[in-house]
Amino acid sequence: MSIEKGRISSQQLLFLIAGFVQGSVLLIDFTVGITEHQTWMVILAGLAVTAPVIFSYVALAKMFPGMNLVQINDMVYGRFLGKVLSIYYIFFFLMTLSFNIRDVGELYITFLMPDTPFIFLLIVFTATCAYAVTKGIEVLARVSHLFVVTGLLTIISTSTLLFDQMDFSNFLPFFELPFIRIFQGIHIVSIIPFGETVAFLMIMECLNKTERVVKNTFFGLLIGAVTLLIVAVRNTAVLGRTQTIWTAPSFQTIRLIDIGTVLTRMDFLIGIAQTILIFLKCSIFFYALVVALSQLFGLKSYLPLVLPIAGIEVIIAATVFQSPVDHAMITQNAGIIYSAPLIFVFPPLSLLIAKIRGLPKCERGKET
Repeated sequence: MSIEKGRISSQQLLFLIAGFVQGSVLLIDFTVGITEHQTWMVILAGLAVTAPVIFSYVALAKMFPGMNLVQINDMVYGRFLGKVLSIYYIFFFLMTLSFNIRDVGELYITFLMPDTPFIFLLIVFTATCAYAVTKGIEVLARVSHLFVVTGLLTIISTSTLLFDQMDFSNFLPFFELPFIRIFQGIHIVSIIPFGETVAFLMIMECLNKTERVVKNTFFGLLIGAVTLLIVAVRNTAVLGRTQTIWTAPSFQTIRLIDIGTVLTRMDFLIGIAQTILIFLKCSIFFYALVVALSQLFGLKSYLPLVLPIAGIEVIIAATVFQSPVDHAMITQNAGIIYSAPLIFVFPPLSLLIAKIRGLPKCERGKET
């Protein structure tokens, strides 16, 4: 039984994926302290490593059309093991959503509205995401292209305004860092911006057609990756090695824009644009979470869960970390560990088991 009745096109999926990846643009700051001026290389390597795994998500969704991740787990692993694995995914959705909600609160309390109570910012943002989720994935998909275009235009325009302050010798020398730091950076990038797209296994059941889903998934990832790449190149070219001393290199870079004393303090506009992108990402995670819980408990609608989950997310986001530094350290070392099996192991394993057992053939046989 499908809980979500709305339908989206594969082209809308493209913009949802692109906006989802763009929503992590500030989170590449977690990597800068490790990979320094080679962050742009790590982003490309992370995309190359994660792309085959993401295409396994698409293959899994095409193999089980009209089914979400919880239903697929039940069919592939059986009811007991499938439920256990689904609970693991739900925990991942729950914690990752709270981390991203906290990112917005820290963004505003640190750079934009320092006098505003932190809990108030969390409540307002979470309530906005909850309202969007109640409207369904179809409504989010209809406006996703606006979010993606806004993000691209903002990043390209600010990079253009900073071009005269860029020094491309800041990228030298290549391959200077130890391999272990590059490996850790690739692990972080492959998990956070790209690997988190595993949440779309809760959304791909809503596709009205699956013919061009592979192509559109690829272009969505590419648009998101190009956005991250532009930001990494801009920050390194402008700040050089000094970007490692700032908690948010992107904001420090934007603050250097000064065109005739007219175009200044553009970090506030960047903050608004980034809020829009994180809103899309959080709404997708929120949707995946409530649909997964509804499917797990056998509910006919996810709407009764939206408000309670919103309250839980606010509480977790407000208490899970003591400071932004604590947030960065735990994400770099712990967050990328417990989520790795959910992203890199179980989806390809599910695809392999399903092919060995011939589950789609069995399902068609039952239908006929």
